Amino acid sequence: MELKVTEKEAYLTRIALSGKLDVAGEAEIGDEFRRIAEVNNTSLLIDMSAVTYLASLGIRLLFAAAKALASSRNKLVVLNPQPMVEETLLNSGTAKFIPVTHDEKEALAILAG
Repeated sequence: MELKVTEKEAYLTRIALSGKLDVAGEAEIGDEFRRIAEVNNTSLLIDMSAVTYLASLGIRLLFAAAKALASSRNKLVVLNPQPMVEETLLNSGTAKFIPVTHDEKEALAILAG
């Protein structure tokens, strides 16, 4: 699993994830992901176009980050998940609490709103 901060602005941090977000993947990037969510004081746009698998531990990581962000009135949006990952987000109910979109303009509008 790989985590790359692709852009950092005053109100937004873009993160690109790639690989499998399973137990091993969470162990590789979890601490850094949580640190970014808790310390940066910006909303997060998470590009998941290169994530090939999402396990429950990965969902928990997203929820924890969204909760940490909400306490500082920031948001988290998932952008461009692959079909299997998107299905996992939808079937788990995660998409009811964390917006999922394939349109970057929509993602930015959600984060700005």
